[in-house]
Amino acid sequence: MGAPVFDALRLRDGTRLRWARWRTADAPRATILVLTGRAEFIEKYAETAEGLVARGFQVVTFDWRNQGLSDRPLANRQIHHLTDFARLVDDLDEMVERVARLCAGDGPLLLLAHSMGGLVATLALARHAEDAEAYCAAAILSAPMHAIHFGPLPRVLAGWLAALGVACGWGERYALGQRDYHPADGRFRPDNSITSDPRRYAAFHGPFAAQPALRVGGVSYGWIAAALAAEDEVKTTLPLERVRVPVLLLSALQDRVVRADAHRLVAARLANATRIDYADAKHELLMERDAIRDRVWADIDAFLDKTLASAAAPVVR
Repeated sequence: MGAPVFDALRLRDGTRLRWARWRTADAPRATILVLTGRAEFIEKYAETAEGLVARGFQVVTFDWRNQGLSDRPLANRQIHHLTDFARLVDDLDEMVERVARLCAGDGPLLLLAHSMGGLVATLALARHAEDAEAYCAAAILSAPMHAIHFGPLPRVLAGWLAALGVACGWGERYALGQRDYHPADGRFRPDNSITSDPRRYAAFHGPFAAQPALRVGGVSYGWIAAALAAEDEVKTTLPLERVRVPVLLLSALQDRVVRADAHRLVAARLANATRIDYADAKHELLMERDAIRDRVWADIDAFLDKTLASAAAPVVR
């Protein structure tokens, strides 16, 4: 398979997003837009993109603002800051417009979104609930960040601390307990929170050594406040019941990054969702050990085959 082609998209507010495209040798079955998780970057998804291309799909992905090699506004580039997740939905809308123009005639547009990307995808589907079929033909959500896992810290206390930090004018500062990325974070430990596979763990952390500019540290008080507001909307007020496009929600029951119990609530609110639980999986379902990952791919394959068989017409235009 050929290497991806990299490019940049200048958003309407002037922010520069880095993006990449993997093409198929023949006409693609569909175009899949991959939405990465927090602190992630294009290169981390090379294995996933290769798997999709081998299945006949064209793949496009990008670095969100404030991570990867896209623009980061703060003096400390590692602080992951955001004031409203609607800003990321705006960015996604612009990227969908670009993909639609670039990939006209290349089949339906599908979303494959992980963790934070899964939250943004859910927000976008709700924003476009009345015409979601024109936005994308289907969405696959891998361990979506519908609720952050704060461990022993009560959510109400996390929210209070975030609100206090923002009120004190510290919105752009690291939240309590957050810091810059440290090279020691790249050493695989069996009790890590994302995957039981050492090689795929290294695929995430290894590029940080070669390209330190990819590194992202912890989150700001503003980011936490924005994330909690977004998850409240997803769980309670957004019109998810009007989202008719097929959604496959993949949930890792050993997840210590996001709360798997929130997936049941959101899947029940979506009008056309299928939820699949993986009892032995950690957060990174697409980067778990083969025994788990093979099952995940089998479920994705079945969903894509069914979705494409019933697609009435291409959506990418």
